[in-house]
Amino acid sequence: MTHPLDGFTSPEPLLVIGDDESSAELAPAGATFTTLAGATDIGRGWKSVLWMTADRATLRAKASALPRVGQTRVVAIWLTDATGPLVVQPRPEWPAITSLMARETPRGVLTVLRFAQPVPAHQVLVECARQAADGDRGHGGLVVGYAGRTAAAGLDVRAPLFETAAAAGDGERDVPPDVVVSATPGDPEVHHVIDRAPLVVTDPGLEPIDEQVVNPRCWRKDFDEPVRDLPAAQPLTEQAIGALRGVQGLRVDLTTADPRTVAGLAMAGVPLLATGTNPQLSTKLIEALAHQPDLDDPLAREQHSVTSRRAALDTHSTLAWRRDLAARAGVRFVDRPRVSVLLATMRPHQLDFAMRQLSRQQDVELQVVLGTHGWKVSEEEVRARLPGHDVVVRPHAKDAFFGDVLDDAATVADGDVLLKVDDDDWYSPHAVHDLLLARRYTGAEVVGMPSEFVFLEELGVTARRNHPTEVFNRFVAGGTIMVDRQVLRSVGGFRRVRRFVDAQLLNAVEASGGRIYRTHGLGYVLRRTASGHTWQSDPESFRRPEILEREWPGFHAPPELVIEEGDLP
Repeated sequence: MTHPLDGFTSPEPLLVIGDDESSAELAPAGATFTTLAGATDIGRGWKSVLWMTADRATLRAKASALPRVGQTRVVAIWLTDATGPLVVQPRPEWPAITSLMARETPRGVLTVLRFAQPVPAHQVLVECARQAADGDRGHGGLVVGYAGRTAAAGLDVRAPLFETAAAAGDGERDVPPDVVVSATPGDPEVHHVIDRAPLVVTDPGLEPIDEQVVNPRCWRKDFDEPVRDLPAAQPLTEQAIGALRGVQGLRVDLTTADPRTVAGLAMAGVPLLATGTNPQLSTKLIEALAHQPDLDDPLAREQHSVTSRRAALDTHSTLAWRRDLAARAGVRFVDRPRVSVLLATMRPHQLDFAMRQLSRQQDVELQVVLGTHGWKVSEEEVRARLPGHDVVVRPHAKDAFFGDVLDDAATVADGDVLLKVDDDDWYSPHAVHDLLLARRYTGAEVVGMPSEFVFLEELGVTARRNHPTEVFNRFVAGGTIMVDRQVLRSVGGFRRVRRFVDAQLLNAVEASGGRIYRTHGLGYVLRRTASGHTWQSDPESFRRPEILEREWPGFHAPPELVIEEGDLP
């Protein structure tokens, strides 16, 4: 029988590291096999090192346990159950790379790095684990160590591991942990760097799910398999989640199902028809799963998926897990960036409407920068409409370039990320929060929503278009563009144009190598009127048969939107 790595050649001696003894049979012939635990005593002098693990999730979860096995010229990773090759960007401090190969194998995927000079193998492997998740944006400021147990999923691929919790107080350690998650109680000494003893936590709650790996990317609106029961031993791997994308939904008894699997499937957007309850799952997720939608209705199915994935991401992700630990330790923690909303408008009569859309936003800290285009309003008047939010008003002459109005707003904004909104479109209360979630789990430089729902005022109908969502794409709706501050600055800001300012920005980001991600479209409705837009189009172009999925007479909002009498067209 041909070995899955047939054709992989490397200088000997070759050290193969497996997660446990069960993977020994997969080691190539002639190699020395050891486990993560056993590699601490395996010595050095290896010319090649190969690490075998299941997929990106286990790669990131187990990287902290990698031993120092010396310097080698060949470093390889075999992800036996992954769905796509791991492509690595070399670090500048590494020696020159003579070859970098990433390919599929008969089982999983293989990545091989060959160096001109020997390199510390464990440093390369740890960096590969870090790069395995595009969305990895750091750990929020909390340093977590582990004692007598493995590291939690995807939090920090270099997390310190201790034999006992007491060892975390070692004064020789320059970067002591804030929190030690331990299998048993312990009493570390006060550490001189932080002037306190690291907090020992033996009850951290349900193990978190790595949202950098388990998330709604590649979610499907369509399905080709009916609702079925959740298998008792459902794995929570890339491959397993990918196989569920075409399933209409899963029936699950929360009382008996593995709660971590349930949380992970919800986080991935798999529609779950749940019964029962489980105290290990968050109240927020239990409430979301309690809804019993009609999964034959595509809109109801997607809405249930969106509500459940949001609840799971908010309460069972690595970010949420760390946030809760930081609160227990009293440590400053950054769980989400501050958002500056950029709103440029020539229409004073739209101010009330636009402010209502922003005042409803939940679970976010907003600064609103209003660029008035040809009219004036006081900051006090705008603040009265946005209680609790920072407000900046920047007036501009009527003949100013639209791009200049937006660029000025971006210049005075002080948020970590900037969000361009439009004055006449509808936004759900979760719109900004959902964009931040997508930014977290994708790492994209720009995130946005599609103009999937469009109210065509001239025709008196609402059209839903069949835009693919939860995908990297070249286009997102201009009224939902969320961009990192430094990315906007690096492309020169908003271009000095009167029209197509959104297209100019997206084109500039793509040209600079930035990635654009489109999340779900249920939190936004585009209003299309006969005039008042910086771009014009035939309203019938929104109803072309090849793009029209569904249509309603009059104004029809997705279920997430909050519509008051003053919001109606």
